[in-house]
Amino acid sequence: MKAMRKSRFFQKDAYISVDFLEKKAEVIRMKDAPETPTPFDMIIENAEGEKNQILFEYPNIQPNNAILDELNSFAGSITKNKHVEVSIQDGTEALKVALEVMKLIS
Repeated sequence: MKAMRKSRFFQKDAYISVDFLEKKAEVIRMKDAPETPTPFDMIIENAEGEKNQILFEYPNIQPNNAILDELNSFAGSITKNKHVEVSIQDGTEALKVALEVMKLIS
């Protein structure tokens, strides 16, 4: 129906949406409300009377080609004796975490 590659992350005080296809991100966070909010601040109050401010952020994403970056890093490690940005240990740990997540959601 529609090509989509999004991940959504829910945290206690934030919602994060990452669109890998469009290369966009949105972060909606809550923090304690300021003592004197401006008319443009979005303030909510819960049943206990605690006031929180809702903040919307749209991080600036630099466009890149991740596979090309990875290959250039690898080539640089061989031809220029540079350190790779992600070590084999880091890659192994990331794979372990990914496999554990897959196990939990299956």
